[in-house]
Amino acid sequence: MSEKREPGFDRALALVLSIGAYAGFFVMAGGVVAHLLVDGIIAARLELAGVLILLATPVVRVFAAMILFFRERDRRYGWISAGVLLILLLGSVFRVGER
Repeated sequence: MSEKREPGFDRALALVLSIGAYAGFFVMAGGVVAHLLVDGIIAARLELAGVLILLATPVVRVFAAMILFFRERDRRYGWISAGVLLILLLGSVFRVGER
């Protein structure tokens, strides 16, 4: 494990979170505006898409972390990130935690 990460590591992960948060916000805001103007199925789908973007953002962040760890040849944390990603995906597919 390297003691010092490359300078772009944290910036890349922060960028992934920022893009996901802003994209989700703007898509949901577009859905709200569409709901006020046309009040149709498109508005509801835009709002749903915004929520899905916000839900997918942490998963994409874990994937980006895994790629960056493997790129730095930090296999231990790369595999830990891969395990967390697998848990997140299996939880989504099999609806773990729902009643």
